[in-house]
Amino acid sequence: MSDEQILGAMRASVLELGPSVSLDLVAERLGVTGPALLKRFGTRQRLMIEALKPPEEPTWVKQHRDVDGRPLGEQLEALFTDIWVFFSEAVPCVMALRESGIDMEHWREAVGPGPLRGLAALVRWLERARERGLIESDDLETAAYTMLGALHLRTISTHLTRQSMAARHHRQHLKGLASFFAKALSPRRPARPPRPLRG
Repeated sequence: MSDEQILGAMRASVLELGPSVSLDLVAERLGVTGPALLKRFGTRQRLMIEALKPPEEPTWVKQHRDVDGRPLGEQLEALFTDIWVFFSEAVPCVMALRESGIDMEHWREAVGPGPLRGLAALVRWLERARERGLIESDDLETAAYTMLGALHLRTISTHLTRQSMAARHHRQHLKGLASFFAKALSPRRPARPPRPLRG
């Protein structure tokens, strides 16, 4: 049995039953014994961390390294959709890990560099968009923080309230968010000169 099969079963069990789920129950679902799982991972805490920690590089980063010729709003909508999918999968795992009671040292180890790498990747994407003339802003880090914050907060709110929203509702929200940021960051059109007053 592969490590990924074990981690997948642990992840699914924790998300279904909570971080206090019995290791014996996880082992039973896999058709093995609890001691066999511990022999592979050492401790229950290590197994929990490995099963629930987010990837060192967010999955959406590789999909959005380049900026193309499409309108900014269209590209932001695609980018936000992939970030949303990543958060939807990562947030429940990280929150369950937090609820498991591990100490702060192991918590920092589990979370790892992912959030900072995601921020840096988004700033680089915005810089490429600026190079293409799609963005006019000198404060791209603030823009990146705000984008990630908006997407992260919505994911946490959805998770905590257990609201099951239709995919259409999420798409509308992401489209609106992309439109908002596209308008805020796009180059300003030169103002029209005032019309002369008629005498």
